Amino acid sequence: TRRDIEIAIFEYINGFYNPRRRHSTLGWKSPVAFEKKAA
Repeated sequence: TRRDIEIAIFEYINGFYNPRRRHSTLGWKSPVAFEKKAA
């Protein structure tokens, strides 16, 4: 079903993407920390 596909894609992306990894383009902040500061 469509819902099964959405869940599978979400799990696949979350398996590779680390939201706590620091990025040079964000001033060596993690996306989570960058979003908190921007909010």
